[in-house]
Order: sequence, then C-alpha cells, then structure tokens
Amino acid sequence: MEVNREAIVVSRLCDPGFGWLPRYFKDRGLRYGYFIDDNFWELDASVDRHLAPYFNNPAVVETLDEFITGAGVVLVMSKRLRDYISRRHPSARVEYVVPGVDLDRFATAAARLGSAASPSGELRIGYPTTRRTSVTQLLVQVITAMRETHPDVVFEFVGWLPDEVATASNVRVRPHIDNYDEYISHVLSRRWDVGIAPLIGSHFEGFKTQVKYREYGAFGVAGVYSAVAPYIDYVDDGVTGLLVDNTVDAWISALDRMVRSAALRASIAASAREDVPRHYHQRDSADQMRRFLHEIAPLHA
Repeated sequence: MEVNREAIVVSRLCDPGFGWLPRYFKDRGLRYGYFIDDNFWELDASVDRHLAPYFNNPAVVETLDEFITGAGVVLVMSKRLRDYISRRHPSARVEYVVPGVDLDRFATAAARLGSAASPSGELRIGYPTTRRTSVTQLLVQVITAMRETHPDVVFEFVGWLPDEVATASNVRVRPHIDNYDEYISHVLSRRWDVGIAPLIGSHFEGFKTQVKYREYGAFGVAGVYSAVAPYIDYVDDGVTGLLVDNTVDAWISALDRMVRSAALRASIAASAREDVPRHYHQRDSADQMRRFLHEIAPLHA
C-alpha cells in the first residue's frame, strides 16, 4: 500500500476487515482524520432492525473505537456527537465542523428556474424524506385531519410517504431524486409554502444534524419541526421556524397557524433565509475542514 496525499481522511469506516488500517497508519507515522456523522454506538433495533446487528457487533464497535483513538482529529457535524465521543474517548481530539449548505447551488438553480414556476393557487406543504416509519401514524392522522379542515392544502412528499395516505386526495409523491441539483430544482419549482420535519425524538436521532432546517432556509420555505434534538438546538421558535410537540393536536395547530397566516409564513421564511447563510454556509464548513486537516499534515509526523 502506497499513500501519497496531503491529508488522509477516513469517513465512517468501521468494518472489522479494515481493523488493521489504524495500526498501519500508526506504524508508518501517518496521521489521518476520521469523519463520522452518525452515532453508530447508539444504532439499535429501534433505529434500524436490519443494520443494528452489524453495528452492535463487538468487532465493529472495537474497530470504530480504534479508528477514533488513532485519528489525529475526529471531525463531526453535531455538537451532541462531539460531546458523546469526547466522553467515550477523553484522549481523542474531536472537532465540531459547522454543517453547511451549498448556497451557490441553490442560487444557480433559482436563476435557471427564473419565473418558470409560479404560485399555483393551492397551498403546498413539502416533506422530502427517506422511509421514516417512526412518524407514520403521526403523519397519517395529521394529513387526514387537515384534509377535513383545509381541503385546499396539499402535502407533497419526495422519496417516501406512508402507505396509508398513498391514495389520499390531498397527497402527492415524487420518487427519490438521486441528483442533488435536480432535487433542488424540483423543490424550487414546487414553490412550497411550508416544509415539515417530524422526528420522534429518539436518542439516535438527537445526534444528527439539522439538515431540514438548513435546506428549508435555503429554499426560503417556512419550516415546522418536532421540538426535539437536533432542531431545538438550532431553530428559534416562532422566528426561524415553529417547534412542535409530537402530538397530533400540536401538529395540526401549528400547520393551521401557518396555513391561515401568509404573514407568519413570510416572516419565518425570511428569518430562516437570513440565518442559514450567516451560520451554515458551506464555504465556512470547508474553511474549518481545511484548517483541521492542515493541522494534521504533513502525513509524516
């Protein structure tokens, strides 16, 4: 094996088949950074019953710990994950990198779209997501209730929706969009009035980043978020978004407020659109990443 790079970054790797790699680096005086954006130690069957047996395997846990302790710097994008790893491995250097959003891509897509998509006269609530069965019943009940009180409101899913509402008159779905630029263009073209981000509030989810907040802010969409981590750490309730308890009544009430008040939607969207570039621009994330990696270069200590 020959390594000839300015910096080595290992990303999320913890397979026992690569357990030799941290020792290989150490024996040759090679320093590396380790990037991790999920708390694999807390990934149990309640999170994913298919992946849990793998990540709970003692050999996988041991390999993950070895990569962490051998790294010159561990890079995370969640303050909660930083603190968790620091408690687990006090000797490790764990650095928080601000999770960014590529605002230049959003601006390019918006310029390309121009006025091609105009308001349709209906109010649209968007939710791009992967399969999230933990909030299925909450979504089903909220969508059903909103159909009765606001028949002109349409829920638009990207990627997944609960089977129970697949044929509902107030629901649409667009299959998962692999290409990120196409995804941005699609959402911009739909002119969502509100974006939602329900999370059940599991221990595992609390270590994730607030990606929905960053994207909704970049889209200029007013967001409604479950009042759980990570959103409670980043969203200013009533200013840059609405934080909502995970009850059907609370979600219906929050969406009803948004639907009835164009002024509220506009105010929240504007505040989030100002906050996201100020605090979560990808340029700043890249600068941080570059600085941390520069500190562990050159490779040979």
